[in-house]
Amino acid sequence: MSTSPSPATGARLEAAGRNAYIDTLRGWSIFGVVCVHFAGSFVTSDSFVWSPSFYLGLALNQLFGFAVPLFVFLSGLLAGSSRKTISPGDYYAARLLRIGVPYLVVSVLSFFLLNHFATWQALPGVGAKFTWLLRQVLFLGIEPTLYFIPLILQLYFLQPVLKALPGWLNRLVPALSPARWTLGLSLLLLGLHVTLGLLCNRGTLNYYVWGRPNSLFWMFYFFCGLHFSSLSSLVSRRGMAAAGWIALVVATGTMAWNGRQLLNPAVVGAKFELNRLDFAYVRPEMLAYDLAMIISLAAGLVLGWAPRAGAMAYLGRYTLEIYLWHILLLYYGAWRYPEVLASCRQLPELIVLVCAAAALAIAGATDALQRLSAFVRSHRVIVVQTD
Repeated sequence: MSTSPSPATGARLEAAGRNAYIDTLRGWSIFGVVCVHFAGSFVTSDSFVWSPSFYLGLALNQLFGFAVPLFVFLSGLLAGSSRKTISPGDYYAARLLRIGVPYLVVSVLSFFLLNHFATWQALPGVGAKFTWLLRQVLFLGIEPTLYFIPLILQLYFLQPVLKALPGWLNRLVPALSPARWTLGLSLLLLGLHVTLGLLCNRGTLNYYVWGRPNSLFWMFYFFCGLHFSSLSSLVSRRGMAAAGWIALVVATGTMAWNGRQLLNPAVVGAKFELNRLDFAYVRPEMLAYDLAMIISLAAGLVLGWAPRAGAMAYLGRYTLEIYLWHILLLYYGAWRYPEVLASCRQLPELIVLVCAAAALAIAGATDALQRLSAFVRSHRVIVVQTD
């Protein structure tokens, strides 16, 4: 199992073996994640409410709401496109080494540098402290924004079963092809996704347990990415193009309605910081928006969209590193300095520049380290002792 894109998606591969369209989508997504977290800080405090920085922060926070769903979909897509056969042990070891080890490093640093150590110390007894650590590391994330890493590891753990499930069901009921079983399972998982989302939105289920960090909630997008080749084979190119445009119209209309609601003080209340924006993925309008955006962007895979590899494609090569490190960089480079926040309030464009600078700095540092490592490996110095 590897992360090589599949030619079946229709997007052309570059000479280096990378898919420029997928890299670009990943780049926009990770830039969106950084924007959601940094720009969102100008929305969750009433000290900025109804100011220009508030409006820009709100727009970025909402427009990029599709970033995590797209990441989950692309993770499934890349995982399912591999034709390499490896043992389950090697597969899990590779995932844990690639994702789990850097996640633990950032978790330890976040634990001490972002004031979580004080929270942990205040817990009563060794049992409570151990339970807190276990729950945060394996499910919620030491820093709340890190929840995505345990989530994606859950989905990777389930991947072999999810990949084989349509074939297993086809052998049980040969009358239905694997593609039909894949479609049926996708609709079933969509129903589960929407049901959990609506129950979390109503407060029946805890959003921070059953929504944001839960693999059951996100399994629909991962499964669709994992079986995208099979699902797309059920639709003609013309049908996929039409679906993409219709989905884009739906996404635009849904976001316009969402914006009108959020900008109406009669709806959100006098204290904007008490609104339910943090229920980012389960509000009905966002459930519809995210699904429509994924359909629209996925259409480009079938239609063979092949943009030039630009800045966003460059960021797309380092999404894991940017995701892991951006909160620490933003905190020590911007959030902790009142003068930086004041400057962003006076000149809202700085919000975008800070987000772009953070993403590019991490990508550039990762790129430089990888190049240095490759150079050292290929230019080893051997000392030969002669008599």
